[in-house]
Amino acid sequence: MVVVPLYLSPRAFTIYFLLPYYALDVVFRWSTGDGFQWPFFARHFPVFTALRRHIGLSAVLSEGLEATKGEPTAQYVFAIFPHGVGSDFRVLLQGMLPDLFPGYHLKVRSLAASVLFYLPFIRELTLWTGCISASRSVADKALADGRTVIVLPGGEAEQLLTKRGREIVYVKSRKGFIRLAIKHKVPVVPVYVFGSNDLFETSDSYYEARHWLMKKYGVCIPLSRGLLGSLCPLPVKNTVVFGEPVAYHGAKWVKEGGEATRKEVDRAHADFMERLEALFEREKGKYGCADRKIE
Repeated sequence: MVVVPLYLSPRAFTIYFLLPYYALDVVFRWSTGDGFQWPFFARHFPVFTALRRHIGLSAVLSEGLEATKGEPTAQYVFAIFPHGVGSDFRVLLQGMLPDLFPGYHLKVRSLAASVLFYLPFIRELTLWTGCISASRSVADKALADGRTVIVLPGGEAEQLLTKRGREIVYVKSRKGFIRLAIKHKVPVVPVYVFGSNDLFETSDSYYEARHWLMKKYGVCIPLSRGLLGSLCPLPVKNTVVFGEPVAYHGAKWVKEGGEATRKEVDRAHADFMERLEALFEREKGKYGCADRKIE
């Protein structure tokens, strides 16, 4: 008969670890508040620095962003596509923000799936790399507090659609980030990550079941394999290309006073999609995607 020490029992684990662990987030509201970022960790954690080299991660700023990167009061909504299997670039990009946006890098927050904040250790990695919950209320408060927000509008739906060698973008029905940007009078920046979809081989097996699970419980399970069949991404260069900021809260897009109408949001969203595709078409030849189209 195997005797399990009391401190290793499920009951003890729940009482002495899980309950205090989740209680901390309830008390301090890290995921639903302003986060709990750790810039030194994001920049210097050995695994992150090795992965940046492994996928050759780099970023290119537009003229508009170059002009304001040193301004402490600059504020944007960075709408990044495509999500990819694990949005590896997002975590690794956090450590590059001090160089990219020296004036306001500490004010940048990334919106992440709420489920990540319920997973031990994953929660810490998520928080330390500048993430907060992707719920509308949290994003609303972050923008109201003057934060620049990184959002991956395609989310889990786009994550499930990821296929190596194809540029599948899920954006037509994702308009919340446009509405929030208009509400808080914050310019939107289209961002495209070349190479993101090529980091893993993926499978469509059980897609319907996985899609149902995502819709019902917010849990995304991509079937993928990387280097030598592992969770390590393939050595494919990733380049994050930032487009020009667009002020959809301007008089050209919405009437003065009150919230934007559905028609105004639709018009601004349609313009954003055009700008995102134009950004891709203009830059794709530089980053090995000359024969591809956004789907």
